[in-house]
Amino acid sequence: MRTNTLTRHPITINKPMVLIPVKEYEDLLVEAGYKTTPRLTKQIKEARARFKKGKTIQWEALKSELK
Repeated sequence: MRTNTLTRHPITINKPMVLIPVKEYEDLLVEAGYKTTPRLTKQIKEARARFKKGKTIQWEALKSELK
């Protein structure tokens, strides 16, 4: 996925930046849930079905589990 980009003006970066390969960036997007995958789509579908059936957990239980 190599792309050449022509810029007419210089690019200025005024804060710390991290450069990573595009493939690694795409993998991070998938891992963070910003890009859908068949597995993520399936998990979301299953979660919605459980919610419609009323299968939920109490807020206090979730809250204590997250601590």
